Amino acid sequence: MRKQSVCAALALAVCLAAAVAVAAKPKSNQLTFGSDFWVGSTLVKAGTYKVTYDDKTGEVTINDKTSTLARTHVNVERREKAKSGWDVVLASKGGGLALVSLAFPGDKQNLVVGGATAGASDSGAASSAAP
Repeated sequence: MRKQSVCAALALAVCLAAAVAVAAKPKSNQLTFGSDFWVGSTLVKAGTYKVTYDDKTGEVTINDKTSTLARTHVNVERREKAKSGWDVVLASKGGGLALVSLAFPGDKQNLVVGGATAGASDSGAASSAAP
């Protein structure tokens, strides 16, 4: 009886470890930006890109089909509710727009770029594209 309990506990521990390893996988999804914007010192042109968030490094990358266009460190803020679509905030920067924050569809995390604050700017337009 004790041997069965130990085996069951060991099997449960292995399943939990596997679930944690799967949960740590970077998130990525396609996103269409309707206007040009800055990510740090990099200008990203309007278009559809693959946006990836790696929670291990705390970085968001924006990729086109062949290369990484922009990479930035983000701070994670909890949100009260998850939205079904993307939540992207762009703010005025010089003569253009700069990425302030974004949230993946269905996620309760707001990814804030650098030291920016998500609530202190105008929202920019962005729509999600089919993955």
